[in-house]
Parts: sequence; C-alpha cells; structure tokens
Amino acid sequence: MKYDINIEGGFMGIPKRFEGEVKLDKNEEQEMRDAVSVKQEDHSHLRDGFTYTVKLTDEKGVYESQFNESNLPNKIRRFITDIQKGGN
Repeated sequence: MKYDINIEGGFMGIPKRFEGEVKLDKNEEQEMRDAVSVKQEDHSHLRDGFTYTVKLTDEKGVYESQFNESNLPNKIRRFITDIQKGGN
C-alpha cells in the first residue's frame, strides 16, 4: 500500500510530508481503508491545530480524506507515529 500524508498547520505552520510504500497484511489494509473512509465530525473551529491529508493507494483504488487533531482516527494516528519513528 502506498501512502502520502501531508500534515499542515500548528503554531509554527511548518508542513510535514510522508510518502512511501508499506507492506501490510489484508486485514491491516482493510483497517486503513476503513479508517480513511469513515465520515468524521467537523471540528474546523480548532485554532492552531494540525490538518492531516491522508491518501492511500492500493490495487483496489485510491482513498483520500482530510482530518484534524480532534477527529484523526487512532489507526491513522498510530500509523503516522510508526512512520515518524522509522517503523514503516
């Protein structure tokens, strides 16, 4: 599965971008697709918060969604943390 994650905003406004490809088993791939596809509540009134644009691509299609700090799914949050630590 390919990923392209763009994180913008925050107090300093310095964007971060993570791109790459990761090997996931079928269940993990489905969990990631589900996390990106779920309709999230809008909390756009947050100030100095981060905006996460998440794009996943696999053989079944392209999945893209935008989140903020308050509605970022835990599965995506853990995935980003793993990428930042060099786990994927």
